[in-house]
Amino acid sequence: MNVLVTGGCGYIGSHLVIELLSEGFDVVVLDDLSTGQFDALARAELVAGRACRLVRGSVCDPAAVYEALDGVEVVCHLAAHKNVAASGRHPGRYFSNNVGGMSVLLEQMERRGTRRIINSSSAAVYGTRAVMPLQEDAPLKPDSPYGVTKLIGEQMLQQMAEHHDWSAVSLRYFNPAGAHPSGFIGEPMRNADSLVARALRALLDPSRPLTIYGSDYDTADGTCRRDFIHVADLTRAHRIAMSALKRPGHHVYNVGTGRSHSVREIVAECGAAAGRPVPQREGTRRPGDIPVAVADVGRFRSEHGFVARRGLCEMVSSAWDWASRAHTDRIGIRGSPDIESARLRAHAALGPHWSLGLTA
Repeated sequence: MNVLVTGGCGYIGSHLVIELLSEGFDVVVLDDLSTGQFDALARAELVAGRACRLVRGSVCDPAAVYEALDGVEVVCHLAAHKNVAASGRHPGRYFSNNVGGMSVLLEQMERRGTRRIINSSSAAVYGTRAVMPLQEDAPLKPDSPYGVTKLIGEQMLQQMAEHHDWSAVSLRYFNPAGAHPSGFIGEPMRNADSLVARALRALLDPSRPLTIYGSDYDTADGTCRRDFIHVADLTRAHRIAMSALKRPGHHVYNVGTGRSHSVREIVAECGAAAGRPVPQREGTRRPGDIPVAVADVGRFRSEHGFVARRGLCEMVSSAWDWASRAHTDRIGIRGSPDIESARLRAHAALGPHWSLGLTA
């Protein structure tokens, strides 16, 4: 089966490429490399031992999307801006990219006759006033432009399913963390905004201590609690969700563990993995943060048997293994001045029988 992964050079996208290639799928990646990293795809191919086809272009570019869809049977749509705080500062940019990109993608899928899609959604669609644990049929009242764009994307797919006989799945991500067990690929540290990545970055660069945003919440230790899921479990969820595409309709699932951990628990686990305390400082609450956010994972489990396999310790230890190796530049294809040379070396390592499949 041919699968298109939009945003396949990003953190989650590159891990999804590994999952799909390893399971025998043929993969096309569409990415404009504005935030994704070229060498992340090269690493993904090396880990999987197989190559994919890369179309360099934006999901907002109809020509690039149409080209990427050639021969594709299923789309995994991950390409989007995803920083909640940044969406508040630049809402127009988020509407243009996230909603506009979805619109272009759906139009070009219609042209190609492709009617099956797995959509990367978010727990941000619930907003800050929802009752815990969060169930898929809870009222949807997003508080950020980012959350609004994700809700609009779901509504667009609902329309395609109801009126045009499409099969669509929206996976509402909670908090992805961790890295591939090979230690060869993980979340980029430089501009990452996730809690685990920021804590590990503080360990590697003590001049940039971790800021804990609020310690006066109504929780056991005063910090927010979140549902974290290992990125490998999250990408496995996409593969499992393909079984839902066998029937028409728009199917929505939370993807989390159903358990929450506090900010201080995460920070302590990061320190334990590194063998030293995380440099940190106290900060004020961030607008929009709620004390607790945890998924009700019953629907996905009952309908498709999905259960997260990895716990907090494995999430953090795998992320630390990746971050510490990347920091010391012991990963052979990291940091090339020519981003294409990284992938060329990756394909050379795979052997001459692998096609580059590169569309400039």
